[in-house]
Amino acid sequence: MIIVAYTTGYRAGGPLLERAAHTLARAKHTVGHRVVVQATETKRAFVDLIQSTSAPIEELHFVGHSGMYGPMFGTTSLPEQLSPHEWRSLVSEVSFGTDGAAYFHACRTGRWFAAFFARTFGVPTWGHHLYTTVSLQPDRYVRIPRRIDANTDVFVVGQPGRKSHGVWGTLGKHLGILGPEPMQCHEPTPHEGADYDSVARLYDETFQDIRVRRPEWRWLSERLAHGEHVLDLGCGTGALLRALGDHGVTGVGADVSGAMLDRARAHRPTDAFVQLNGPQLPFGDNTFDAVVSMLSWRYLDWDPVLLEVARVLRPGGRLLVVDMVARPAGVRELPRVVWDKLRTMDHERRFVGYSAARARLVTDPGWANMLHYNPIRAEHEYVWFLESRFPGRRVETLNVARHSRVLAFDSGPVTQAWFAPQSYP
Repeated sequence: MIIVAYTTGYRAGGPLLERAAHTLARAKHTVGHRVVVQATETKRAFVDLIQSTSAPIEELHFVGHSGMYGPMFGTTSLPEQLSPHEWRSLVSEVSFGTDGAAYFHACRTGRWFAAFFARTFGVPTWGHHLYTTVSLQPDRYVRIPRRIDANTDVFVVGQPGRKSHGVWGTLGKHLGILGPEPMQCHEPTPHEGADYDSVARLYDETFQDIRVRRPEWRWLSERLAHGEHVLDLGCGTGALLRALGDHGVTGVGADVSGAMLDRARAHRPTDAFVQLNGPQLPFGDNTFDAVVSMLSWRYLDWDPVLLEVARVLRPGGRLLVVDMVARPAGVRELPRVVWDKLRTMDHERRFVGYSAARARLVTDPGWANMLHYNPIRAEHEYVWFLESRFPGRRVETLNVARHSRVLAFDSGPVTQAWFAPQSYP
């Protein structure tokens, strides 16, 4: 059994993605395989498709758009995405053959998701490192005209372009100088040192005082009042809670890293720190005035965690998110890049030992390994997700660097959280 799933509605180019899916299905049919090709516009449709076959899956193909966690469904106005927790819950319900494999013909699937899928389902998994486009040829980019015959073959290719290589990428793509990059295969091998445990000591030494990150600290502290009780999701070594404590804010820290929590407890033995295992939060209903996530939202299972956040917040409570995202600065933003850099450097000089500690952290092999398995997400993923779950609220930009920026989001009072029902689970 070969399954070819595709989406048409999430973003522009849906009709071409459908053509590419059927091109792929025809190629598989010609070599004698039993092929099922089907549109899957929701999480539920995709799950139903891969669960519907009684025969082992020889190849699973997905043709469409993706984010950090893989395939995207729905629309950008209300995106759906299977979280890591949800993928893991499907392992016992999806049967791959002895030589089974998965192929995700979508942008950036080779950066994080393909490796995660391979480890989770135990099958070789292919993905694209670059952004993808649709071409008339599989081995070189050929623009597709507006009108083509219904049976014309088209192909999804990972292609250098504007998003990956700027102006040079655009020219190289259309002039044929920069050809497509082949899909990358990730084997189902375990990974070591892919979390913060290996760098807990260095991280703790670097961020002894979280106020060194002035824009983030200032934004958060201005939104929390004396006497409030907060949950710090992804608390790390507890630096944010220690700083908030100086302002009369009490809290509980939660993290998945045992080594980071050990550091947090060593600093403040009287504070409460809880190790998480999955998206469930081990706290009662209506417990916190605010849930804060500083530089850790990228690691969470967004939709499952968001439901838990709404549950543990008191009426009128808020979700405050600050995180770093990937997005290159535009030409018009260059003055701000320079200004933000100078402002940051001036502030950091006031914290003795910070620069040296940060240098030790970022040059440590464990830090590079952790980032390899936990890259930062793209800006648009945050904007589409958070603004769709909290209509009327907007993501703010706190700091702009050459290839990244820091975003902030205040949900406002979550008296009646507006979370459109997800199609799965």
